[in-house]
Amino acid sequence: MTVYDFIEREIDKTTKLSDKSGDKTMIPLPYPFTAPCAENTFTEMYYWDTYFTNKCLYLTGRETQAVNNVKNLAYLLKKFGKIPNGNRKHYLGRSQPPFFGLMLKDVMLRGGESGIDIPVAYELLKKEYAFWQKERSSESGLNAYNSDLTSRECLGNFGVYREVHTEKYFERTGIFLHNTVKNGKNVLAEYESGWDFSPRFNSKCTEFNAVDLNCLLFADEMLLYEWAKAQNKKKEASAFYEKALTRKEKIKKLCLRNGVYYDFNYVIKTPSFTVSAAAFFPFFTGLDDDKESFIKTLGFLERDHGVVATKSEKSNFQWAEPNGWAPLNYVAVKSADNLGLKDIAARLAEKFLSATEKLFKKTGRLWEKYNAVTGDLNVSSEYATPEMLGWTAGVYAALFHYKKSGCKKLI
Repeated sequence: MTVYDFIEREIDKTTKLSDKSGDKTMIPLPYPFTAPCAENTFTEMYYWDTYFTNKCLYLTGRETQAVNNVKNLAYLLKKFGKIPNGNRKHYLGRSQPPFFGLMLKDVMLRGGESGIDIPVAYELLKKEYAFWQKERSSESGLNAYNSDLTSRECLGNFGVYREVHTEKYFERTGIFLHNTVKNGKNVLAEYESGWDFSPRFNSKCTEFNAVDLNCLLFADEMLLYEWAKAQNKKKEASAFYEKALTRKEKIKKLCLRNGVYYDFNYVIKTPSFTVSAAAFFPFFTGLDDDKESFIKTLGFLERDHGVVATKSEKSNFQWAEPNGWAPLNYVAVKSADNLGLKDIAARLAEKFLSATEKLFKKTGRLWEKYNAVTGDLNVSSEYATPEMLGWTAGVYAALFHYKKSGCKKLI
């Protein structure tokens, strides 16, 4: 059995009905949703995972379920004023990297009977964008990950919020943080970043203008500009275009150093020194088209079996070298493709496909993450590495079809 055959056979097992679960911590959703795992580890819906998982659903003829996922996120946005980390009650204090605009764009590119047209998408994205601007802005003019939980919740004093206690951070990273509100906020902000945990933020995530976050918000501003213009809302279109240009200028001024993008600590007013795959996001979102800058960044992060999350020779963090993650490999390939660097895009795609196929041949399963240096499962892991379809299946399917097309089309 090939990896693609396995995905075709197994992916429907990740479709869940929340009203059937009987789990009181679950937030019910109006449509069937796709979880990362068929069973055991991650059986709720996650925000940024869904962007990548939907690639698989589109490519395997499951467009209706991909649309269901986007409609579920829209439901959460309308109900809570933001899209939470996932549909669990204890995820309500945080969001995740804002891929919603790109998911709306994917739905609309396929037409069909989704009910999501430009006016609908525009109003939905405006609502999410307003959350990030109101709740996650910083004094630099760029945005930062954070948390909406109260002081008591950040200290992990009760109930389902026990997970945010800084003891949990120690268990997963080996780094001790005193149990203060500030430290609790920083732990939760790293959860919101989706990179829980990494050396990117030096345990002070709330102090950083994350380059991936701000590039995604740039993409949102450009989408809002295009969708406002399409509705002849000239004043709103002009405003969003100016916001996008301003953000682009600030990202380049604050985050770009010697041709590589870094997260910017707006408190001490200096970029990070950690090179991470977040540095691909300016090229992924179209903010930057400098091929030399992309190639220089790739030189820090490319390994024999794909790209690593961060360049970090000694680290216990799971979002660091030697670990490779499906979404980051996709972003790297898409960035190269956007820049017209087809040979590089093909090489990176082949590395991820080969590593996934090698592990599947050995284990008969797909996995959440892998070792991009050795191509095996000997990863730095803060918790057991689970079997996973989700974004691994999504990225595999996307890159499989990209290779099959002769690297002409990457969805």
